[in-house]
Amino acid sequence: MLVAVPFFLAGAAYALWVPAVAAVTFLIGHQGRRLTRCDDRGGIRGPVLAVLVAGTLLLELGLLLAVRLVVVPKPQVSFAKSLTAESLGAAWSVLLQPLLGLLAVIVLLRWAPRWVPPRQRPDRATHALRPPMSRGPKTASEAWSFSGLSTSAAKGAMPASRRQRRLAQHPALIMAVVAVPFLLPLLAGGGAALKFGPVATPEYGKVLLCGALAVLVARDSYRFRDVHLLRALRQIRQTSGGMLRRPALVASYRTSRFLLLPVALFGLVAIASGLRHDFGTIVPAALVTMGVTWCATRHNLDSDRIGDEPAAPGVRLVVAYRLFIGVAVLLIGGAVTLFATDYVGERGRVWSDPWRFRWSSACAVVPATPELRAAVPANRVPCLRSLAADAESEESQVAQAISATADGGLWGRGLRDRVSGAVAAGPTDFVLAVVWNKLGGFVVIGVGLLVMVLAAGLVRAAEHSERLRLFAAGLGAMIVGQYLFVLATTANAIPHTGIPAPLLSRGGQSTLALLIGIAVVLAGARRSAPAIPAPRRVVSTTMLVGSLAGIVTVLTLVPYAAPGLGGFTGPRIYRQDRPLCPPRPAERSAMVTQPPDPKVCSTDLIALARTRIAVTFPGGGRLALDRTTGEWEPEHPEALSGLAGADLAGLTNVPGGPTGLIERTYPDLIGYSAGARLSRRLLPPERDRVDGGLALTLDPGLQHVLAGTVSGPEPAAVVVLDRADGRVLASAGGPGSGKPPKVNRRQAERFGREHRHYVRPEPDGRVDDSAADPACVRRSRDGAGQRECWRWSYTVPEPAGSDRALGQAYPFDGAADLVLRAAEAEGRDPGEQAELLGLGVGDCGGPDRWTVPRLAGSVASCLPDPPGRDGSRGTPLAFAVIAGAVAADGRAVHPGLVDGVTHPATGGTEAVPDRPAVTAFSPGTAERLRASFQPGDGLRRYTTEAGNCHWTAGYAESGTVAFAVVVETPDRAAADARTRRTLAALSTWIGGR
Repeated sequence: MLVAVPFFLAGAAYALWVPAVAAVTFLIGHQGRRLTRCDDRGGIRGPVLAVLVAGTLLLELGLLLAVRLVVVPKPQVSFAKSLTAESLGAAWSVLLQPLLGLLAVIVLLRWAPRWVPPRQRPDRATHALRPPMSRGPKTASEAWSFSGLSTSAAKGAMPASRRQRRLAQHPALIMAVVAVPFLLPLLAGGGAALKFGPVATPEYGKVLLCGALAVLVARDSYRFRDVHLLRALRQIRQTSGGMLRRPALVASYRTSRFLLLPVALFGLVAIASGLRHDFGTIVPAALVTMGVTWCATRHNLDSDRIGDEPAAPGVRLVVAYRLFIGVAVLLIGGAVTLFATDYVGERGRVWSDPWRFRWSSACAVVPATPELRAAVPANRVPCLRSLAADAESEESQVAQAISATADGGLWGRGLRDRVSGAVAAGPTDFVLAVVWNKLGGFVVIGVGLLVMVLAAGLVRAAEHSERLRLFAAGLGAMIVGQYLFVLATTANAIPHTGIPAPLLSRGGQSTLALLIGIAVVLAGARRSAPAIPAPRRVVSTTMLVGSLAGIVTVLTLVPYAAPGLGGFTGPRIYRQDRPLCPPRPAERSAMVTQPPDPKVCSTDLIALARTRIAVTFPGGGRLALDRTTGEWEPEHPEALSGLAGADLAGLTNVPGGPTGLIERTYPDLIGYSAGARLSRRLLPPERDRVDGGLALTLDPGLQHVLAGTVSGPEPAAVVVLDRADGRVLASAGGPGSGKPPKVNRRQAERFGREHRHYVRPEPDGRVDDSAADPACVRRSRDGAGQRECWRWSYTVPEPAGSDRALGQAYPFDGAADLVLRAAEAEGRDPGEQAELLGLGVGDCGGPDRWTVPRLAGSVASCLPDPPGRDGSRGTPLAFAVIAGAVAADGRAVHPGLVDGVTHPATGGTEAVPDRPAVTAFSPGTAERLRASFQPGDGLRRYTTEAGNCHWTAGYAESGTVAFAVVVETPDRAAADARTRRTLAALSTWIGGR
């Protein structure tokens, strides 16, 4: 229940999945308890209970992670959307298959003794006097005697049943059977295949390898002690007169097969895995081999103790194990060298410095043929993807995993958190990074302890049987070793090899294979045979806990590190406050640029997403930027009067719309990353923390109301400002662009099938990706040749439009008339008068220079040269400034949208300096111009038309509010209705103010 409750509280989408998983896991644990009863009263030995508890907890956690990451990856979806066909299909592969398979195995193991008659066994009293692993030589001379050359045994007729058993245990037959599941994928899918049809046979081959090694090692288990093999072989040569004679060869084989057979079996699996380019199978096979042989060696050394003699020290154990260690290390090194393809070389290059690779790659929009444009899914445009950029993005998986762990810290971010996004290969290879990010480093240590308890319990539970204990030791070594291996790859201590975390990673068949092995041990543990003491210490608690705590500590303190061994540069530690590396522009030439320098900038997009930027409003309300969705989400809604992110369309970025003025003006602030700070990794996550942002002058209630009134089919905009100090109180426009429609799945799949090859362009520049190009290799040691390879894809078209209130100029005849009349009354040059009111003359390029600060993406308002009515263009903001100057006796203010800037790097706030108001004309001229403004509803209005643009500007009779509204439509009635609705809302707000 404690494991399931956090997942259940993650959202309504898990209201059915989490209880179902918890109930099925409990049922499996209950069946396992019945399977392992050692008496009629239901008693269970301690080691068996430890295996049941630890295994059930790990299985439940793994299944719940599969629900969270695969079945329903978005916790914010509703309950109904969690039961879609896609979710049910994912649940079948990652949940139902392993659970149903395990239940079938448990039932089979439980009922098998009733179907199979018991085999006749020797007298247990006599058998107990000769424990298999206590027999055998303890010296070189005894080893020579056991070889069979210096002694002769009476040969008689061998019973047929015994001959059959010996044939079934023949090493050649065992090796052939073990090799089959590792070679079967070659028949189905070629060199990189991992399955034979729908079955991942190598996963079951690992368990089969464990059983085969147990059989082979048990035959000569007494030799796994401090035996001098070379001395025994020398005595055989001296006695037989040569090593090439048949008796000498037989004796040498019998003397050394305890070492040769396990190594040969492992080598066979390594070669078969290498043929499939599956390096991830070699490591588990090595762990199994080392676990079985180490258990035999440790058991013999403990059995050789006399009386109260202390247990074998670690040095003595290593010395006794030295032969196998030396040969195994050489064999593994040779296998790695033999199969060091470009794939392995690429992994080493990534391991050397994972921070050299950008996490994302763009798609360059280029002209395409009409046929290609017609094949692109609806509402999308064709573009070219670069193999070099895509390969660089895929090579960032390790950096993403490390960043996720740094983001999670010791306490985690919670299962509902979406800021870290989806870690590449999170459900499989880097599941521990996801656990660390969501649940924290302490949970990773706790899971590691459960894995250790499971492995130790397996060995202790199998005390009664030699072969079963060796099988349990190999299985436990694989489980513990894979967990530590995945944790080490997550921390980039060793290169990433694609090994899954046992019982945690998504992979129904890998989980089922491990569960079958555990079930076999538990089924064998219920027998009532006399116990043979297991090694005094199955696993080193200090070593494992120290390894777990060490990795968590180092990665918490120093997340941005790189071994630097591949390039012979030595280890490096990068600063966490580096600026963010700029993304690749969506241009063809930029797609093939060199990777960034990690000493100069950071590629950590999770730290960028975690850096919280907000825009605040008078009264304390604010909108925080959610970088995962690109939306501004409200916080403290009671102070926002209903304001939402969509109400700031044009000012801020809205999904599907153009880049906002604020993002364009403050790109370093909006795109800044504060890094994964140590304090945030050590302490629980802060709620409502904001690293930086902008203090806006907008009134949230007025902005929300006016954003609703100007929305409609016709383009419209409104600006309201305080004519006393220039603060912009509202700036809204409509209609918005809206989110682009989802891509048609069938069209996308068809386009993907037809354009999946990277190719080099033709001599005329065309890209024909209908067939593969052998020169465009996905796996490369140095990326050579990838920059010339491209393929077609599609992307969302660049949104058109801009902010309608500040970033778009309209025909400005009415405002120009006011300026010309003021110039005539003051006796000034019209151009000089226009500049006093913030207008330009002639060329109106660039942003509006009258605002404070200048807003990138805004447009200037201007009169033609020479000044006149025709050809003048301006924004509602400029017209509102003119109307405010008329109301304020000729005093023109500089409008401002931003009051202050808080920098995330320092946390300090910098106020935006004011610009003093300008006397544009005299009060007398202002009085004459006010005569053109008509009163109504507490407002004085100046109405004019210019083409299809209908303008209404004015000011409040009481207070300091000035405004301008423009509606662009040929329908005058519709424009008047929209204007009346907008001004009525403004009048109501002024009255409530």
